[in-house]
Amino acid sequence: MSAYFESLNRRVSTPSVASAPAVAPEPAVVRPAPTRVAVRRLAPGAVPSAYATLRERLMVAAQGKSLKSVVFAGCDGAEGCTQVTREFAESLASAGLNVLLVDADIRTAGLTSSIAARGADLAELVRAKDVPPATPWGRGRLTVVPSPKALADKETFLRSPELAFWLDTQRSAYDYTFLDAPPILRHADGILAGLVCDGVVLVARAGVTRGDALARAREQIERAGGKVLGVVLSQVRNPVPVFLRRYLASE
Repeated sequence: MSAYFESLNRRVSTPSVASAPAVAPEPAVVRPAPTRVAVRRLAPGAVPSAYATLRERLMVAAQGKSLKSVVFAGCDGAEGCTQVTREFAESLASAGLNVLLVDADIRTAGLTSSIAARGADLAELVRAKDVPPATPWGRGRLTVVPSPKALADKETFLRSPELAFWLDTQRSAYDYTFLDAPPILRHADGILAGLVCDGVVLVARAGVTRGDALARAREQIERAGGKVLGVVLSQVRNPVPVFLRRYLASE
């Protein structure tokens, strides 16, 4: 089984919950509808060391071959795959690269709904054989392609030669193309997308994703003819208290 990549240490912010009063007021108070909180994105120019290490490991996994298009997918859900994919794309763009980020989760569109991308969606771009415009991000450029708004047959689209051709044309326009796909063990989308890309990176969550789930996800990808490039372990917690870490640092 593939070795884990450098653990990605992420802080998870827990929304505060107001406590209910002991006695309900009369008449009942109408509470306003909750407001949607925008996703916290990496600032342009930010390049966390964990993502720099991830890029190096991907180069090693490529074994000297040109690695241009990569699918990121979890195993069974709730691994934080969308966050990892987005932040990795943002960090590479900040470092000066031209990155294309595709929302390939046709069922939920979780990536592009969280960052409010606009413009032609994936199906429209594939149909028009068009290259989306790039947006400055840090020292490089980042382009986000929304998930298709409506598709009658998702699996046919993902295995279509038109999509494969469109992805292939992006190799000359972008340094990297990343696809955010749904969990492998729930839907075949990530496996199908992996067949028209250079490989799949599985995203696991520390303390949540089971080893047998990773093994089954890898087996399904490879059985279909795809390639697993490695595993990213997200939301890892450092068990050493902050005030003790400086004593453990190497001289």
